[in-house]
Amino acid sequence: MALARLADDSHVLLKWPDEDIDVQNDYEPTMLGLLDELRLPPEVRAAIPRILAVDARTRVVVVDAIAPCPSLHDLLKAGDRLPESCLPALARVLVALHGTPVGGIREGVYGDRTLGPPVPRDTVVSTWEYVHGCGLEFDDYLRAMQELEPSFRDLHDQWTPRSLIHFDLGGDNILFPAGRPEGALPVRLIDWELAGFGDPMYDVGFLVGQLFVGHMRRVRFSIGVSGWLPRVKTDARAFLRAYSAEAPVSAEQRDRAVQYAGIALLVHATVRLQQLGGLGRIGYLCLHFGKRFVRHPEVVSTLLFGEAGEVRGQDERL
Repeated sequence: MALARLADDSHVLLKWPDEDIDVQNDYEPTMLGLLDELRLPPEVRAAIPRILAVDARTRVVVVDAIAPCPSLHDLLKAGDRLPESCLPALARVLVALHGTPVGGIREGVYGDRTLGPPVPRDTVVSTWEYVHGCGLEFDDYLRAMQELEPSFRDLHDQWTPRSLIHFDLGGDNILFPAGRPEGALPVRLIDWELAGFGDPMYDVGFLVGQLFVGHMRRVRFSIGVSGWLPRVKTDARAFLRAYSAEAPVSAEQRDRAVQYAGIALLVHATVRLQQLGGLGRIGYLCLHFGKRFVRHPEVVSTLLFGEAGEVRGQDERL
């Protein structure tokens, strides 16, 4: 991936496929083409890149870009407070995306983009898999995952792919451009190659999980949870309340969003084992909160979605 500045001071982003994965991957051009067909509000459409060119031979994709453009990951890592308008703007983009009618589209040319829940159906591992489990704390990780197996099965049963979702709202895929176009929302979502039809609460919950991970990363262990938990609750509540104000969310959907936030935390623990060889402080925090979110979503959803008066004095239940 490379950002290029053109003679007219505009910017473009060049992306080429990972040859180790799939040279023929055309998912991002396909999904961005679909977004061009949808009747999204203009300011929301401006928050999504447009395809400018695709090289048929190399599969290089060129999309429009805005610079400078710090990511959610960058802002959380720096310890800065998120600009007040950012999370409500992100909520508006997702509400518009999730609320766009896709009935006829799903049954047509884009039918193969129906997604399944990124949750294991079972956690039984073979002897070979156990022996070759990644990371020094693989036992702790596997034990936590096996405790959650009934909840994982429920999430599979509840999955309803009825909306277009981004499916990969990691901190590096959410940008807050300083030089955005006139009238555009102060947010931009990139990397649409995993997008498809799924449960909109997955996007909502995954974003909350990213906020937790981002705030966990920015403090020393000696500070403890009191150093980051109040900030992440403030940000999570701001996003969730902005989303539910635009699109009412049922109690069942709230619980499911919280469970998907737990899945995002468990995914991060998995990545740490694979890439770092151990869970470390952040990995164990991800296991702790991930288990709590997946097993007791009704408690957490009240704390995160509820009004200020409802949650005062109850934060320690997280």
